[in-house]
Amino acid sequence: MDAETMIKRTMSIYSTSLVFALLCAGSALAEDAGQVIFAKGSVTAEREPRVELSKGDAILVNDTIATGVSSRAQFLMIDGAKIAMRPNSRLRIEEYAFPSGETAVPGQAVVTTSNDRSVTSLLKGGFRTITGAIGKDNEESYEVRTAVGTLGIRGTDYAAVFCQGDCNWAPGVAAGAAIEDGLYLGVTAGVIFFRNETGEIELGPGEYVFIPLVDRRARRMQSPPAVLLDARDLDFDSDTVKRPGAPPDDDKPRPPDDGSSRPPSDPDGSGTGFNSKLSIRRAPDTSSATKPDSTNQGDDTDSSDEPPEQSIIGTDPDGTPIDITPGDVTPQGNRTMSYSTGLLGMNDAAFSGTQVNGPGEYQLDPGNNIVGYVAPYPGPTGPEPGTFDIGTSSNVETGFDSVTVLRWGRWAGGRANITLTGGVDASQDLGNQSIHWVSGPEESAPPMMAVVGTANYSLIGNTSPTDNMGNVGVLGNAAFQADFTRQTVMSMIVLDINGFNWTANGNGSIGAMAGLPPHLFQGIYGVVTITDATGTVAGGRGMFSGFFSESGPSADPTFPGGVGLTYSLADQGATVSVSGGLVFGNP
Repeated sequence: MDAETMIKRTMSIYSTSLVFALLCAGSALAEDAGQVIFAKGSVTAEREPRVELSKGDAILVNDTIATGVSSRAQFLMIDGAKIAMRPNSRLRIEEYAFPSGETAVPGQAVVTTSNDRSVTSLLKGGFRTITGAIGKDNEESYEVRTAVGTLGIRGTDYAAVFCQGDCNWAPGVAAGAAIEDGLYLGVTAGVIFFRNETGEIELGPGEYVFIPLVDRRARRMQSPPAVLLDARDLDFDSDTVKRPGAPPDDDKPRPPDDGSSRPPSDPDGSGTGFNSKLSIRRAPDTSSATKPDSTNQGDDTDSSDEPPEQSIIGTDPDGTPIDITPGDVTPQGNRTMSYSTGLLGMNDAAFSGTQVNGPGEYQLDPGNNIVGYVAPYPGPTGPEPGTFDIGTSSNVETGFDSVTVLRWGRWAGGRANITLTGGVDASQDLGNQSIHWVSGPEESAPPMMAVVGTANYSLIGNTSPTDNMGNVGVLGNAAFQADFTRQTVMSMIVLDINGFNWTANGNGSIGAMAGLPPHLFQGIYGVVTITDATGTVAGGRGMFSGFFSESGPSADPTFPGGVGLTYSLADQGATVSVSGGLVFGNP
C-alpha cells in the first residue's frame, strides 16, 4: 500500500470515528433526566437552541434550567426525585444516570446499581427537593455542587438557597434587610451533609446551616433563616403525576391518610421547624418491600417506610397548585391592581387608578377574579381612599395569561358597593357603564425595576371598551413603550364604539417621577380625537394608569415581563366617557 493510499484510508477512518463520536456525544446530550410537572412564568433550558419549558417537557442531561423573576418550576426526575425551583434561579444537570428498568414503583423494591449517578450544580437562587432512589444506598452517587462546597444526602427532604447579592427580596425577607452572601441549607426530613476544604457538617430534621461566600466556614443556625422561609413552595402532588417510565397503575389514587403516619414531633404535618408546603411522599423502604410479612414498625431510624402523607391540593390566586390541608387560604402577599370606569364621583370624572393591595385588602371569587379591592376614588377635592366591592354586579370578559400571570375583567350590571372614608356610601349603578380591572400576581415584595433601556410591549389581552351610555365597543389597536432610562411611558389606543372612532396618544411617568411606588406609572392622553361616521373630528381628553409585573419571559431579563394598564377617555363636554383595560407582555 503506497503512502498516499494509507493517508487517505487513515483520514477516512478518522473522519468516520469523529462522526461516530459526535453522534454518541449528541446522544448523551439528549439523555432524559426527568420531566417538567409544573411551570409558571419564564422557565427555560439553556441548550442549543434555548427553549421555553412547559408541563410535560423533558429535562435533559447538560441542561441548565433557569427560572425568571416571579417564576417557578417543578421536575419529576427519572429516579423518582422531585425538585421545586424557586424564582430567579439556575440549576445545571451535570449528570443523571438511572437505568429505565429501575424506576421506583410503590410496593416494589427499588434496585440501585453502581452506575446510578446524580450531579447537579446550583448556580443561582434556590430549590427544594425530595430525593429519589439515587443516593439512598450509596451517598457518593449524589452531589449538589455550589460555589462554596459540595452537598450530599442520605435520603431526604431539604432546601438550598445560594445568595450573591440577589436575595434581598426573597420570600420571607423583610424589605431592606441585609442578606449575607453564601449558601443556606435547611432539612425537613432525613439527613444531608456538606463538605468543603474547611471540613464536613451533617444536618438532620429541623437543622439549618449557613456557609458564607467569603470564609466558607459553616455556621449552624438556631432558627430557620428568612431566605428559606418560602410560604409559596409548591406541593408535589404525586397522586396526580405519573412517574416517567412507570406502569399504568402507578398513578392510581392512594387511600387517604388518617394522620397516624406523622411523627409525634410533627403533629400537624407542617414539617419540623421548617415552613413546609411540601408533603413528604417517599417510595416504600426497599428492605420491607422485599419481605411481605415485615413492616419494620419498630425501626424509626429510616422514615422512608412511612405511609405517604395525603394533602388537599388547591390552587392559589395565580393558578399555582398549593397545599391547603391546614385550611388556611388567606392571601400571603401583596397584589397590584389597576381599574378604570366612566363618570364616577364628580360629574366630569372619567377615572383610572392603580393601587398596591395588601393581604385582606383584596378579595377574589372562586375563579380567582377580583371582586373587591382598595383604590383611589375621585372625590370633590381629589382622589381619596375607597373600598370597592362587586356587590350585585357580575364579572364579565375575565381573562388570564399564564405567562405574565396577569388577570383582567370588568364589573357590569347591578350595583357596585363603594365606601369612602368615614363610611360614606358612594356606590355606583353599573347598568350603563363598567368598572374595568387588571390584576397582577401575588407578590411578597415589590418587583425589581430596570433602570436603563427602552422596551416595546405587545398587547396580549384586553377588556372591550365601554361607555357610560351602555354601549360596548371594539379595541382596534394598542401600543405601550417604557423608557426606563428616563422613567417615562407612552400609551396609544384606537377603538370603535357606538359609531365613533377614538384615538388617544399620551405619555406618563414611572415611580418616583409620578410620586408612586417604583413599579407603578400614570399618564395623560395629550391628544384624543373622536371621529364620527361623516368624518367630523372632535377633541377629547383622557388618563391612564398601571403597573409593571416581573412575571413572564423577556428578550432582556432586566425588563419587567408584563404590564397592566387601564384607561378612561371623555369628550370635551364630559358627556361621553369610554374606559377599558389592557395587558401587555413580550418586551
